[in-house]
Amino acid sequence: MDASVIVCTLNEEKRIGACIKSIQKQKFSGSFEVIAADGNSEDKTVEIAESLGARTVIEKVRRIAAERNAGAKIAQGKILIFTDADAVVPENWVQTYYDFFQKNKEVVGCYGLVFFSDTSTTEKKISRIIMPLFMSFTALIGMNNPIGSNIAARKESFEKINGFDTTFVTCEDLNLFRRLKKVGKIKLDTKNSVEVSARRVKAWGMLYFIFFHLKNAVNFYFFNKASRKYESIR
Repeated sequence: MDASVIVCTLNEEKRIGACIKSIQKQKFSGSFEVIAADGNSEDKTVEIAESLGARTVIEKVRRIAAERNAGAKIAQGKILIFTDADAVVPENWVQTYYDFFQKNKEVVGCYGLVFFSDTSTTEKKISRIIMPLFMSFTALIGMNNPIGSNIAARKESFEKINGFDTTFVTCEDLNLFRRLKKVGKIKLDTKNSVEVSARRVKAWGMLYFIFFHLKNAVNFYFFNKASRKYESIR
């Protein structure tokens, strides 16, 4: 298997269908599988995922790092690609990641951009200007800011560092890439993007959303601390 797409899910019966269908529409020259790594959902998430052809694995520890590790453990692909159940991916998403790893043998971890799918047209246009600039700047100064909805790693390297650190409630993606950097190069690919729901922004408000994530990233990089609280919003 060339690649495994691991989708983290928890009570996502309203969104998992659109996510998996977008993954299944991939124009990929190789072979890949779809795995739904579920946090023991109480709705029809798993049933829907399986009906659409995804392999499923249940992780009773409701922590996204644990769910991603559970998916990676049964994955057969040489490249592990992670996203979340509220994401919709473009049809060249898997191919773009695969090609990037093929062309850059020294790269062990790669991440792309994340945009909101359900905001106004104006907000979408603004984000497509600001997000690439912000992500490129943080990568340039060595404070890589991978977002778990759009990250990938070579399975061999992922296993070498024992995957995600399940003690992290938040910043598990930043922590993964900081440790991947010890075994090879990590890169931002601004040509690769996904769209996710803005439900957390709508629940929190944009200002608090930005403040929370910036503060959390600063605390992680400078003090090796990350928030232990991250409410579930569905």
